[in-house]
Amino acid sequence: MQTRIQIGPDVLRLAASSAAEAASSVEINDWNDTSQPYLTLRQRGRKVSWMVRAFGRSQRIGSAIGQYKDPEYLGLREAREKARGVYHEIDRTRGSDPAQAPAPAWTWGDLDREYQESLKQPRWSAGRVKPPSKGTMDDVRLSFVKPPVMALGPKTLVGLTSLDVTRAVAQVHTDNGHRAACKTLAYIKSALTWALSKRGEKSGLHGTMPWWAAMRPPDPSGNEIIEMQARKKTLALAKVAFGVDHLGALLVEHEAFCAGRKAEEKISPGVRWGLWWVAFTGNRRFSTVALERSRLHQTDEFGREGWGRSTWPPEMMKGRHEFWLPLPPAVLSVANGSIADWTQLVRNQHGEISSKWVFASTRRCGRDPDNDDVAVYPNSLNAHLRAMRGLKGISEINRLKDLPWFSLHLVRSVAGNFLDNAPGVPKSGISGMLAHADEETDDRLAPTTKAFYVNNQKMTEKSDAMAAWSEALIRAFEKAGGKLPEPRETFRRSKLKNPALGMIVQ
Repeated sequence: MQTRIQIGPDVLRLAASSAAEAASSVEINDWNDTSQPYLTLRQRGRKVSWMVRAFGRSQRIGSAIGQYKDPEYLGLREAREKARGVYHEIDRTRGSDPAQAPAPAWTWGDLDREYQESLKQPRWSAGRVKPPSKGTMDDVRLSFVKPPVMALGPKTLVGLTSLDVTRAVAQVHTDNGHRAACKTLAYIKSALTWALSKRGEKSGLHGTMPWWAAMRPPDPSGNEIIEMQARKKTLALAKVAFGVDHLGALLVEHEAFCAGRKAEEKISPGVRWGLWWVAFTGNRRFSTVALERSRLHQTDEFGREGWGRSTWPPEMMKGRHEFWLPLPPAVLSVANGSIADWTQLVRNQHGEISSKWVFASTRRCGRDPDNDDVAVYPNSLNAHLRAMRGLKGISEINRLKDLPWFSLHLVRSVAGNFLDNAPGVPKSGISGMLAHADEETDDRLAPTTKAFYVNNQKMTEKSDAMAAWSEALIRAFEKAGGKLPEPRETFRRSKLKNPALGMIVQ
């Protein structure tokens, strides 16, 4: 059996299961990777091996099972890294005179792999270091994994034409819409420009005129234009119609909805508390779920009594600058509540497991199969709102039908509008609290100094804004009949078995 698929944890489990049930070594099952077309996971009898197949050659590079017993065992990440090196070595030595054979030009698949790898590294731009952006890496990965783009994989870059790209982007437009097509074309052009300017000789593009620079995405269809205008109008009206009282009422519905979900429909702690955090702070979804426990400080040595502080490194922020936020007691309790509920829930289900994230996912494996500590996915918060509207099949009613239209990003407008009219709140505090990216900061200052705290981060002004906004939101929530949230997870008897004793662990 030959299958072309993105090799991940599910494929590894399937291969291991097939090996365990195999009666003989006659039948061979191959799973050929889509992102690295030369990498194959092969199950033959009770063996599961990693293979590199390229240029008419096939080479085993390790075992995919037997982690603690087999010295040849390779996890998925190690297999990908080793396969990349073996592939290039096979490529380098093929031909009658390997020493004289010129390096072949890159294919689109090679560029896809190398460009995405480059995005993981810091960049030097305009005299300063720019850290990697997880948001950009995710966008590129999702754009390049689309079937019309993946179909370009075997084409050499020197043979790639504007017609090839135009057809691929047009198909993305048909399958996924105008915005996806715009993003896909933008990242294809960015990747080709990177290959020309940074890897010209290796890629084969050296001396090529950048024909892709003039390419433009397809125009939106008539229906898409109507939908875009409707969304724009809806957002403009919502910015005026939705206020702090509405947000308080929404949080009441949120708490009731979370309390009513049980068993498989249970709302995870990261999502429940994550929505509270967004409401209290106006943080963007990504920076919310990217908050690390090591950067959640229970006390603020320079701040108000009883307050805490949270900090983010530049790579986690849209503006690419270190960001600090003062936390009133109610907001600090949101972060602590998320940690407490996650810890108890995971302890009940999996035993003693820790996480580095404040808003951690209860999934034990993310997109990276070697990472069993993942934060809540940003879109999970949007999915939660859809569920509250009855659009995900786990609720028959729209709990938000009596409220004006709302989106997570709207919190920033609601908070900004309220604070703009709040007495004693400086404009710099509003901008600082919402992490607007229009002000340059000097991250070279030592972040533990008073100067960094006061001047660079404007923590005093942010504290004024956070105090005014959190107090207003609490008043609105209680006015709508709510009671401030508390951790809900309680101790339950573990279902895990002690392998040594063959009994349930309590």
